[in-house]
Amino acid sequence: MEHEPTADEMAPKDAPKSAAAKLFDLRIMIGGLFTLYGVALTIYGFFTTPAELEKAAGININLWLGLAMLLLGVVFLLWARLSPVVHEAPPEGADARPPMH
Repeated sequence: MEHEPTADEMAPKDAPKSAAAKLFDLRIMIGGLFTLYGVALTIYGFFTTPAELEKAAGININLWLGLAMLLLGVVFLLWARLSPVVHEAPPEGADARPPMH
């Protein structure tokens, strides 16, 4: 008879557990995009013409929204940095596979 491997024998021993969690953390992607677009819109806001300001009722909307997006992006990146996703290891006797229904 052949020996059927247990869940502990089948699990990779040296696989980093936090690498996959960091790879799929959407806060990093969202924060990066908001920061990138915020920087671009803020820079564009510095070159707004008086005609464009007149159309927007005298408000430099590109500058203000660029700064807001930049701030939001930095908040998301800080959130991901200060509160990383942690996956708890399954209990010792637990089966690694989900139950089949």
